[in-house]
Amino acid sequence: MASLKDLIRQASDVKYQDDVEIPEWAPGARFRVTGLPSGDWEAYHNKLSKMTRRDQGAGIEMTIESRKAEIVAKALYDQETGELVFPDLREGIAILSKRSAGIVGGLFVLVRHLSDEDRDFTQKVKAAEEDFGAGQS
Repeated sequence: MASLKDLIRQASDVKYQDDVEIPEWAPGARFRVTGLPSGDWEAYHNKLSKMTRRDQGAGIEMTIESRKAEIVAKALYDQETGELVFPDLREGIAILSKRSAGIVGGLFVLVRHLSDEDRDFTQKVKAAEEDFGAGQS
């Protein structure tokens, strides 16, 4: 019997959605949008806001940066080939940063949903309990 660690390592728990169409970008093309693993979301949240100290006695300055293009670039795949649309992350961010905020924002919301980042802890526990069936504790 496999150890719990091995079972966790082998689990396929990152969700995805196929057949995503973005006719404004590529009429007729189909994309796969994936959720992102925990490490990518933690990095996103860590980059989202930065605090810097200025030595002039002015205190602390907080900068908030949007990284939606980065998240979308990491989650957008060509459904036919299974390859990332933007294997070069910097190039993907540069391209997506110049595209429609509505489209990039909508894809970001989908990635967030597929990553279970749009549910609170209680909802996640309830969903996990349902996935494992009644009688599990």
